[in-house]
Amino acid sequence: MSAGAIRAGWSRRAAIPGGEDTLLAAALAFVALLQVLVFLPIASRPVGALVALGATVPIAWRRSHPVAAAVAGSLVWLVPTDGYVLVGYIAAFFLYYSVAAYVGDRRIVAAVVAFGITVSVIATAEQSLGVGEYAGSILAIVAPAGVGLFVRRQRQWAKQLEELAAYLERERDREAHQAVAEERGRIARELHDIVAHAVSLIAIQADAAEAALDRDPNLARAPLRTVRASAHEALDEMRRLLGVLRDDGAEPDRAPLPGLAEVPALVDQARSGGVTVELELEGMARPVPQSVDLSAYRIVQEALTNSRKHAPDAPVSVQLRWLPNALEIDVRDWGPGPTASPSADAHGLVGMRERVRLHGGELRAGAAAGGGFRVHAVLPVETP
Repeated sequence: MSAGAIRAGWSRRAAIPGGEDTLLAAALAFVALLQVLVFLPIASRPVGALVALGATVPIAWRRSHPVAAAVAGSLVWLVPTDGYVLVGYIAAFFLYYSVAAYVGDRRIVAAVVAFGITVSVIATAEQSLGVGEYAGSILAIVAPAGVGLFVRRQRQWAKQLEELAAYLERERDREAHQAVAEERGRIARELHDIVAHAVSLIAIQADAAEAALDRDPNLARAPLRTVRASAHEALDEMRRLLGVLRDDGAEPDRAPLPGLAEVPALVDQARSGGVTVELELEGMARPVPQSVDLSAYRIVQEALTNSRKHAPDAPVSVQLRWLPNALEIDVRDWGPGPTASPSADAHGLVGMRERVRLHGGELRAGAAAGGGFRVHAVLPVETP
């Protein structure tokens, strides 16, 4: 077998959970069996083999079942023999180190260590050894347990430091994003003031041009040139304003903004996805400001998206009712309904609520009477 194959086989065994412990247990068991069966017997062959295997094999489970492994590896010390397994001290170190390092309950660790000391002292007394052997038997249990506690504490500190570092990194990113957002907001407000000034100037110069037309049309040229220049300046500043507010780096969409006229197509799109959607229009439709037109479309779009996400197989109804001074939007599904009250900071609800608030309207979203989920919005519409 090549060296590469041997290394690959060793890597595969080490990758198996507990594989390293199994190899360690097998190596110590082999050395212990050589001692008790060939070089330095401590009892009859069966008893010697039992003690050798009982003291070393539990190491294979020292991490997965540390308490059981330590108890099992210690009980064989009570078997009467004329000596001891030489690698038994190594095995005891791994067993009691693992109890302290991998068991979280300190009371259990203390109980297992006390058990180990008791068994070790009894085993020493059975062999009528000197006082120094008693100290050694106790130290063989206490020392590895102390090392295990130290290592466990170091691991906990390292984990806490990692969590703290991750938290500080998240806080740093959050503060950086917040600082960027605040700066963008400040720039946007400044640009808004510039645009507002340009629009005000356009209005004033337009009035001046209109007044000049009644007396001398030639006098209207200068105000109209100012209107044209101010309009170009306002458009340029608006583009900059949109660039500041756009944080995804994407190019602006040149397609016309959707509105209420596209709601039937939106419903058909939902139907093509396998959702049963009914659209009902009430009242006489009339022209509305583009911002209201867009907001109404987005509210219906978001409500349909929520229904498809949370109640994918449930039928949905969409109602648009034209009232004398308002447009009423009602989107309801007949799904299982929310298991809890919808979060006020849910992304979809925040978007709908902000659009409604912008126009001084009302929004209610939550469980519907009779089951399902309902979104009800009212957008004020000025009468012509």
